[in-house]
Amino acid sequence: MEPNRPDRHGMWKADVQKKNFRPLTQTQLRKFGLTRDTAQHVNTLDELESSPPNIIICEGKRTFKFIQNYFKEQEIKKRVKYVMGLGVFQQLQHGGNNQKAKLLIPSSMQFKNMYRPYKGQNIDDSTILVFRTGGIGDLLFIQPNLIYLKEKYPTCTIKFACGPQYQPMVNNWDCVDEVLDLPFSLKHLLESEYHLLFEGVIERCKAAETTNAYNLFSTWLGLDLPDSLLIPKQEPEEELLQKCLKIVEEWGLTDKPKVIMQLRASSPIRTPRHNFWVKIIDELTDRGYNVILTDNPRQTENIDEFMGLTKNKDMVFNFCEHSESIAHSIALTKLVTATIATDSALSHIAASLDVPCFGIFGPFPGSIRLKTYPKAAWVDAKTDCSPCFIHSHKPCPKASVEGYSPCYDELIDTEDKLKDVINKFEELVND
Repeated sequence: MEPNRPDRHGMWKADVQKKNFRPLTQTQLRKFGLTRDTAQHVNTLDELESSPPNIIICEGKRTFKFIQNYFKEQEIKKRVKYVMGLGVFQQLQHGGNNQKAKLLIPSSMQFKNMYRPYKGQNIDDSTILVFRTGGIGDLLFIQPNLIYLKEKYPTCTIKFACGPQYQPMVNNWDCVDEVLDLPFSLKHLLESEYHLLFEGVIERCKAAETTNAYNLFSTWLGLDLPDSLLIPKQEPEEELLQKCLKIVEEWGLTDKPKVIMQLRASSPIRTPRHNFWVKIIDELTDRGYNVILTDNPRQTENIDEFMGLTKNKDMVFNFCEHSESIAHSIALTKLVTATIATDSALSHIAASLDVPCFGIFGPFPGSIRLKTYPKAAWVDAKTDCSPCFIHSHKPCPKASVEGYSPCYDELIDTEDKLKDVINKFEELVND
């Protein structure tokens, strides 16, 4: 979809993938109740509470459509007010480019004046609106708290706003009553007694460098649940599970050990280079494990090309073309022996299905992501710059090869180290 070009119905379209948006001036930020210091980093959650979140209320100046992550067309309507992250507003206000025409304008209402944070209150017969702009892992960090709240306050209504690409997963959570697109209409904010927002909890708080994400999120809500309750839970859709069973059978893997792997995270700084994964896969297949690679369908050809680099090609399988949504990968994960992934969604999906997960970590230590999971193990890169705790969609500043973080290479830079990594994985599987 081309940005900022009228279609045959006169609707304006924008592409949320574009990154070349204009920075906002101090005057523009003040209209939202923000300043350039709003996104400052803090040491504790208490300090974060006094820092206004980078969430804004704006209004459609004209009707237009846009697509998030190639998944679903969404619509912003003229004169309707919406709640969204500041970054999304910057991408959309000019249709994802630097055209002068504005598609969005600030609302006279400021989010900080409408925000009613949930901090452990009784929510019987109340509506709580949950929203998070992060990815799959971030959403699963939230879910155990919602399970607890729904069990404790069965008459509450929980609305959950997230990107459409994640909704095939959230739609199946029993603890959620209604799933909304993000951005969402202001009316949902006004109709909810409480708002559950996690902006900055991981990205801007120093405590996230030493505290597991589940513990951090639960503390932020005033719940402080024990680790035994901080494990996400979900089940795959039966129809998709049967579809995946058939695929696994066609591959001849029904009764064979199989590992599903995710080679890249949502950010290049959390993604090892290709040669790293080739060594891992070759060692796994030498030991008799079949390897299934998953990603979105657009990566099918790239994964096919990557598979050509592996030694035991007949033991490596490409699931990308079958993974029409995250729900498909969830169904497949239910059927495997274990998962191996960098700091990314697959580990958390595995834990939610009670499947062993093995994590490979560089910029972040594994304990702050996987510590609460009973069937998890991980390895941490040990270099002079890791962990660096950089939250960014840009390449590692020390990267020299294709933008991938070099700290991962330290984990397997000798044959003995490589075998040690796979031995630790096998200890998890055989436990």
